[in-house]
Amino acid sequence: MSSQPALTRGDIARGLRELGLARGDSLIVHSSMKHLGPVEGGADTVIDAILEVIGPRGNLVLPTFNYVHPVPSPYYDPKETPGRTGILPEIGRKRPEAVRSLHPTHSVAVIGPDAGRLTAEHLSQRVFGVGSPVDLLAQGGGKVLLLGVGQTSNSTIHVAEEHAGLPKVSWTEELPVVRIRRPDGTFLSHRLDTSCSCSAAFEGAEYALRSRGEIRDVRIGGVSKLMLGRDVIRRVADMIREQPDILLCRWEHCAPCTGARRRLASGGLLPAPARGPDD
Repeated sequence: MSSQPALTRGDIARGLRELGLARGDSLIVHSSMKHLGPVEGGADTVIDAILEVIGPRGNLVLPTFNYVHPVPSPYYDPKETPGRTGILPEIGRKRPEAVRSLHPTHSVAVIGPDAGRLTAEHLSQRVFGVGSPVDLLAQGGGKVLLLGVGQTSNSTIHVAEEHAGLPKVSWTEELPVVRIRRPDGTFLSHRLDTSCSCSAAFEGAEYALRSRGEIRDVRIGGVSKLMLGRDVIRRVADMIREQPDILLCRWEHCAPCTGARRRLASGGLLPAPARGPDD
């Protein structure tokens, strides 16, 4: 049996246009090169194909998260600290035209004319809160591209949780403070927030969007999906308002999800957990 032929830049660009990506679009892309399959030229080819399709007026947002465990030490440096969200954003953030935000654990890198505006105030907002880079992208008509990954990688769902007012809890009792090295060499400290929480149950958002025709699919190697960020926020926020714990996982050791359930119950938004005979 012959191996899968490598995708070319033209293959990827055609697939993206079929998916509904167009000139002037802005988008955040969550990706898995492994599930995309072989690509001539690797991640650079994928980035070039996206930029070709959206053109010079579009913006490509890359999730360059390095996460909380462990926090970057001795400090976070947007120029040097590697991301841990796969090879595509890691390659993209190193391009000279990319602008990376200063958030020490969940930064984004942007290539496009709005890079400065989208990244400038990241430390002034909750990492996925209202007014964060991912929210600004969505509210401006930006799209979400899932390139070989599912909804558990869709950070815009975290933004929807914030719009819905879902109470959040940290993985740790005390939120860490992380040092950040600014591009000019000076330092500042930033306390993390709880908005990144847990995404293990986010596949539950798929039905709300798909049942309304708000997800488009195409095969570019593996299955890829495109949706409007505004649709994600609207549908997911509606789901949470109707059933507040619908996207909280059921793992008993998940501090964010079990903690959020406790807060919802204490606010009368969920039934109180059953008490054992020794309580």
